[in-house]
Order: sequence, then structure tokens, then C-alpha cells
Amino acid sequence: MKEKSGERKGCSYKEFMACKLPIYNGEVDPIICQRWLSDIEGVFERTHCDVTDFVAYGTGQLKGQAKDWWDNKKKEIGAEAARVMTWDEFKEEFIQLRQKGETIDKITGIFLDKLRFCDELVTTEEQKIYYYYNMLSAEYREFMTPSKYETLTEIINTAREWEIELKKQIERDEQRAQDMNPSPTKKARTVELGKKVDAKGGVAKL
Repeated sequence: MKEKSGERKGCSYKEFMACKLPIYNGEVDPIICQRWLSDIEGVFERTHCDVTDFVAYGTGQLKGQAKDWWDNKKKEIGAEAARVMTWDEFKEEFIQLRQKGETIDKITGIFLDKLRFCDELVTTEEQKIYYYYNMLSAEYREFMTPSKYETLTEIINTAREWEIELKKQIERDEQRAQDMNPSPTKKARTVELGKKVDAKGGVAKL
């Protein structure tokens, strides 16, 4: 059977890799994320890449923390689900990519910026809440249920409240641990002070 005029069967991975491909290392800067997606999609178009190869080819350009994230995501959803994932579905996962240790304000800023270039994928308040929830670390998700919130603002405010509470808890735990087991540095200073007092003929109080 003859191919229709202008019809292409896509490109091989070798042909795809022959293009000047952008690498994404996991930077949380939304502009870098947007630029990477845009550049990769540009290569898809120029090479007439088949849509079924978008995710396999595109994710090959993830390095560092971004590659670690994708490897974990594949384990989480299963190899078959990752194999049949569409590019739009990948982008929905991609906007949830986060780095450990970010503050809630930082995560919120990143999420809102990412929404601007994925607005065609996240259109309802329910979706915004779901994707924001998934950007949070496990210590927050453990105490929060996405379905309980009606607006994105509500879940953001709850996350900020939990951040304050978790910080207080960490400070209490650290203080308790310090009271029960002083740091080696503190012990060393106490011993050193005692030796100095002894040397002067006084009584060392340790």
C-alpha cells in the first residue's frame, strides 16, 4: 500500500539524537522547564517524530535529578503505563516535579509559574488542587486530603500552616534531644573549662 503524499512514519532514535537536543537536569526554575518542553517539542516537529515515541525519546534527555525523578516515576506507575504514556500525560507529571527541601512559598511559586505554560492541561480547580498536592513532600501529604479542599488557595494555606507546625515540632525535638544528650562540642568545651579551672587550683565542676 502506498503512503499518502507528505505522510511520514516518524523518525528513528538515531535521527532524533542527531538534532541539537536540550538537556534538562531538574532545575525548578519554571522558565527553564518551559524552555526545555518547548525545545523538545520543536525537535519532535522537525523530525516528524511519531507521537508514540514522544515520551521515550523526550525522557532520554533527562539527566541528574530529573532522570532520578523519572526513574522513580516509572517504578511508581509501572513499566507498561510508562510505555503507553502520552506526551500530554508526561507533561502533567512533569509539572509536579519538585526538589526536596523547598519551602511551601517556593513550591507554590514554582507551581503557579508552571501552570502558566501547562494551562491547557490543568483547567479545573480540582486538577490544580490535585497537582499542587502531589508537589508536596510526603510529610505534608500524610496529613492532607485533596478532596477536602474546594480551592487552590485553601490547600496552599493549609500547607503553610503545616509547615509552621512541622518547624515547631522539629525545634521541640531538637531541643529535647539536646537536653538529653548535649553535643560532643558542648561536652568538650565543658571538659576543657574544667581542666582550666583545675589548673588554677580551683574545683572543676563538670
